[in-house]
Amino acid sequence: MPLERQSAMTRLTPIVLAIALASPAVSTAVAGVLRGELSFAGPKVRGRHFDDAVVWIEQVPDQVERKLVKGGFRLPWKKKPPVHVPSLVETGHHYEPRVSVLPVGAPIEVRNQDNVYHGTFSVTPGGAFDLGKRAPGSVDTLRFAKPGLVVMRCDIHPDMSGWIAVMPNHAYARVDESGQWQLPSLPSGEYQLRAWHPDRGETRVTVRVPARGDTLIRLHW
Repeated sequence: MPLERQSAMTRLTPIVLAIALASPAVSTAVAGVLRGELSFAGPKVRGRHFDDAVVWIEQVPDQVERKLVKGGFRLPWKKKPPVHVPSLVETGHHYEPRVSVLPVGAPIEVRNQDNVYHGTFSVTPGGAFDLGKRAPGSVDTLRFAKPGLVVMRCDIHPDMSGWIAVMPNHAYARVDESGQWQLPSLPSGEYQLRAWHPDRGETRVTVRVPARGDTLIRLHW
């Protein structure tokens, strides 16, 4: 995946402990579910904890991706719900959220809600962009054609930094504040699971999804 040399991904070597346990409860679903718990060694970093982390499947079959994009069952006469466009907000000389997550090709809005100009840019290979000097209230839309971790900076305020995690497919999840996460239902089989946090780096583990029920994955680094 493309990323800058300064990224935490290249600076840190995480340790992972993965435990896959088939749930004794049998679901009526056709596919299985991966859910997990995330934990970190040591104190919280920069006041952030689990909710800057993202978990995803490296590769899913094309038919699975099409199903994930389509969503659940919808009656033919029901309108398709509008596409949600996430916002990346510049506020208080920070990016909020610090880590934005979206699938490849999807739009994201960059909103300047500060009372000063910002100049957000990235030199990440495959994800480089430069929005130029943007006045308060400015709104711009970005799209990324390749998956990867895009590192952002502001050329007016060098202390500002943020990330856009561009996912290769729709089989991903944000980790919540308690360290819990759950991926969409997937057909049974073996997959490569990846997890990343800006202060902890990346880890990978091979997981197996059962035909029914769910699998618990514990990640620690």
